[in-house]
Amino acid sequence: MERKVAPKRNDNKKKQVQFDYMEVYRQLRTNIEYSSFNEDVKVVNITSSNPAEGKSSVASNLATVSIAKYAKVLLIDCDLRKPVQHKIYKVSNKVGVSNLMKDTNEIDIDDERYFHKFKNSAAEGKLYLLTSGKSVPNPQELLSSNRFAELIKRFREKFDFIIIDCPPLNAVSDAVPISHVTDGTIFVVSAKDTDKREAKNALQTLQRNGAKILGCVLTKVDKTTRSYYSYYGSDE
Repeated sequence: MERKVAPKRNDNKKKQVQFDYMEVYRQLRTNIEYSSFNEDVKVVNITSSNPAEGKSSVASNLATVSIAKYAKVLLIDCDLRKPVQHKIYKVSNKVGVSNLMKDTNEIDIDDERYFHKFKNSAAEGKLYLLTSGKSVPNPQELLSSNRFAELIKRFREKFDFIIIDCPPLNAVSDAVPISHVTDGTIFVVSAKDTDKREAKNALQTLQRNGAKILGCVLTKVDKTTRSYYSYYGSDE
């Protein structure tokens, strides 16, 4: 069953706000595409230093706008401790990535037990959501496993663009092994909530462990500024 991605709006003012809001994510998508001239960036993971800094919103909105460019976009909720993507999209989290790693040898992206499909009438592509699934006692061990790496490798063959929502780094280090199987990491910083020292420590943790940081997204910027979300490349 396919569902609309974009929420309904009731007045012209809200429609204009939505357009401006999503345009920033289209710019973010373009920045990711041009972040490397040596190789294509097909799989990205998104993390932050602490909870409630906007990383899951960045992940879901980036996935939503990406179906305008790519035929098949996959959003994976790998925050196995406190998942939220199933709440954002209002779907079941009974089964997801944790179940898929245990239960399935052949991946069928049309299997509605695992993949929730969304379609926007304004775009030709489809968004596939793989929620976190059943709670596991050792999330980091699961995400560090060869089996998870193999799963992402197989997803590369089936999807055009993949976005992975990771836990915040100062809470747990699950995002580190995930960064080893992606083409780059996007680090989210909240203008209102993020402590500079904690953000620096989180970035250093990523760098020490060999993560390729594509750039930072600044969220919760004062609305009097030009845009609500800002993007900074990793070279700045």
